[in-house]
Amino acid sequence: MRSSLARLLPVLTAVTLLTGCLTIEENYTFKKDGSGTMEYVVDMSELGEMLKSLEAMSDGKGGEEGPGDMDMKDQATKLKGLPGIGKVKVKNREKYVQVLSFRFKDLTALNGALNVLMPDSTGAAHEFFRWEGSTLVRTNNAHALEMGDDMGGGAATDSTDPTAILQSMHYKYSFTFAEAIRDRQVAEGVVQDSPQPRQLKLDADWSVIMKDPSALDLRITLDK
Repeated sequence: MRSSLARLLPVLTAVTLLTGCLTIEENYTFKKDGSGTMEYVVDMSELGEMLKSLEAMSDGKGGEEGPGDMDMKDQATKLKGLPGIGKVKVKNREKYVQVLSFRFKDLTALNGALNVLMPDSTGAAHEFFRWEGSTLVRTNNAHALEMGDDMGGGAATDSTDPTAILQSMHYKYSFTFAEAIRDRQVAEGVVQDSPQPRQLKLDADWSVIMKDPSALDLRITLDK
């Protein structure tokens, strides 16, 4: 996300100071053999024409080029070259919502893909997922925290309290497993929903992430 949106961060920051509307989603399915699929969703639909207009003013360009055309094609190209990654696709769900999806062979392949999608300023490879017996463990690098800083959430200014803006920006997880979920451990402030025994959906707004850098870390224990 940080790399795919680098050229638009000044524009995006200006818009979020007005609207704060941004949602990132990570949607996973895991099979019994450890393989699965992942969707990475960038949703700026609520920014609409305001975002497009601000970008046009920032670079002096108009026409059809704009944030609605912002994509993750570079990331998709890199993913296609990774071992254990296949069926890489990028599509626009609607004008300001883009989805990058792929299949992964195992957690090693998945971690490699996530390092492409969600690098932080250290440039170091991170182990996002690992299995501890029947428990799936997720830890994070500084990617989401640095995004919050980029959006002006690192500290309040004399005239702007970023809390309301950060609360309107969301980071969501969705997990679907082959087995039922027995237990889960998530950070305080993260909203949980289990529509089915094999599913878990989590939602954290960016104010939670900025207060607790480990807010997106989790543990999910399966009944197997």
